[in-house]
Amino acid sequence: MALERPNFEGIQKVDDVEIRDYAPYQVASCDVSDIEDLRQASSYGFQYLFNYISGQNEPGQKIAMTAPVQQVKSDKGWKVSFVVPSEFKPESIPVPLHSSIKLRKVVAGTFAALRYRGSWNNEVFEEKTKELLDALKTLKMKPIGEVSSAVYNPPLTPPILRRNEVIVRVESK
Repeated sequence: MALERPNFEGIQKVDDVEIRDYAPYQVASCDVSDIEDLRQASSYGFQYLFNYISGQNEPGQKIAMTAPVQQVKSDKGWKVSFVVPSEFKPESIPVPLHSSIKLRKVVAGTFAALRYRGSWNNEVFEEKTKELLDALKTLKMKPIGEVSSAVYNPPLTPPILRRNEVIVRVESK
């Protein structure tokens, strides 16, 4: 069964970079402080978010898993996020019981994404971020905000079959 993903329209593809217009969506995010390692932070944050979608929320409701799991570098570590299924309106999203989980809206906008296969870790994230930002310079597009890592498959998926991306918001033309 396919997992729900944020809605977007692909508007341009240049080499390995796809420019997309995303509709607004909601995320549940967990700040993981004092952990620099992307994989370790993702695993740590994932546990809190998995508990949230497994019913540690008010009203104790199970929430469907979505893709991708997103990670964004922060001043103190990483912010790990799940996309909230579109069946929930902002006012009906179950309230997290754990204080480290926050709900927020991702506003509609244009993003650039670079897809890749294989493992994801700090080194790959840095390499793919540089590749994406270099491509945006060539395309004369300005990134806005931080680059995020997007992981679409469970950790036990063989690396060759994994879908990963680095994504950044860009100025609309």
